[in-house]
Amino acid sequence: MLSAQGLTPVSSEQGATVAKEIGAKYIECSAKTGKGVKDVFNLALRESMKGKWGKIKQRKCVIV
Repeated sequence: MLSAQGLTPVSSEQGATVAKEIGAKYIECSAKTGKGVKDVFNLALRESMKGKWGKIKQRKCVIV
C-alpha cells in the first residue's frame, strides 16, 4: 500500500532517531505476526504509570 502512494516504510534507524529527538521510547512490533505487540503494550503501561505513585497523597484517618 505504501508503494502505491509513493511512500516507503520508516526504517528502524529513522524511528529511533525521531524517538530520541522527542524524548520517547522506541520499540517495534508487527500487527501481522503479533511479534512485539505485547511488549509495546507493556512498555506503554509502564511509561504511563511512571510518577503516578509518588503523587498519591497519604491521607490520615481522623476520628471526631
